[in-house]
Amino acid sequence: MKPHPFINNHCLDGGKLWVDGEHLFLKTGKPLRDFGNVKQIDRLIADLPIIASKGYNNLSLNCYWHHFNPSGDGQIETDTAPLKKLIEAIKALGMYVSLSVETYGVGGGQIPQGFWEKNPTALAVNHLGEQVSDTEYGYGSKVPSLFSEDYLKSSRDFITNLVKTLGAENFLYFETTVEPQFMGAQWLDYSQNAKHAYTEWIKRTNHLGAPIFPESLPADEAFMVAKEWNLFRAGALANWINNDALALREGAGDAAIWVASDYLDAEEDTMLQRCGNAVELLRNMTEIDIIQINWAWCNIERKPNQRAYDRVRQVMQDTGRDWVVTEHMTINGADYFESDMPGLLENTLKNGTNFGWEFVDLAANRDSKETKPNDVLPGDFKPQHFAVYDADWNPNLAMRAVEDNWEHWMKKATAPSLSTT
Repeated sequence: MKPHPFINNHCLDGGKLWVDGEHLFLKTGKPLRDFGNVKQIDRLIADLPIIASKGYNNLSLNCYWHHFNPSGDGQIETDTAPLKKLIEAIKALGMYVSLSVETYGVGGGQIPQGFWEKNPTALAVNHLGEQVSDTEYGYGSKVPSLFSEDYLKSSRDFITNLVKTLGAENFLYFETTVEPQFMGAQWLDYSQNAKHAYTEWIKRTNHLGAPIFPESLPADEAFMVAKEWNLFRAGALANWINNDALALREGAGDAAIWVASDYLDAEEDTMLQRCGNAVELLRNMTEIDIIQINWAWCNIERKPNQRAYDRVRQVMQDTGRDWVVTEHMTINGADYFESDMPGLLENTLKNGTNFGWEFVDLAANRDSKETKPNDVLPGDFKPQHFAVYDADWNPNLAMRAVEDNWEHWMKKATAPSLSTT
């Protein structure tokens, strides 16, 4: 595996971030906002001194495609001057900035309406032959086919143009789309775009004994669970992630960058639907430096999801990859209990590489007090649901268990175990 680039005085070694030879553990906050909205940006800027005082050293800004490119052609149409002002304000307080993108239609993301008007056939299709919307997370947003060339080109043009516009030098690392998957509540993708891609994959990989794509839908269960079909789906999902990473790198030009991707490992009985074959997905994620495990903690059984880490470690061992292993959304303000925190945090330190923790939503829950008519509430999907602070920036119970014991946890997280090379 090629070494991670040394970026200025920063490097990744042994899965950790080193700055001037010292291990820096990241306390990352992800503020869920519309970063094309001036009022929301100004309010976040006003809150930055409070955020900095809480020890955050990295803010991850998740930019949604539809907020910046309503026409859906991949060009930046929203004024980015306010976002650039925010980036400079974060840096001025001594914090890093990371950039993530959201270009999918599952879990809260939306595709610009202008894109659908021009590309109605880019919709994903389930095994019943129905066009797909996000029924799993309840947003009802239209879901694009990951095999649609129109979708892939436009979304990647947006990714590249956003990085070019904002400047890669302003960011510590970059993230591809949040929680990349097909979907756990439906079987995807059975569109004509998928049929063509699968047929070409059979020829290219010499899987000539693979089952033929159904002549008509609904697809039968034998095909839906077929080994070759799901190897194809896993490889295609990895290809989506890889090429989004390349779109980020294209936007960065000659600058070296680090790219992170979430790896969603949820209930085992949904994994075939979500990614085809989990290990095959990971094996094919060749353009990623940082793996962010989602469902590091099982919220159903209230215990570590060891299976997720084991799969990542298996692939690292098999391929020799030097991945940073960390977590997506270490905790949010909705799904975790105070009693979860000791086991949850100990597990991240045991199984990860001590890169850092991520807290979502980095917001004061202004729903926890009576709101006034002129209040600007962040986001168009009410991110206060995930807020880890109340209206006065006091931590909720789970977050308080983290912050009240921060010194204890940092002694564990930064204990000398590796010297840089």
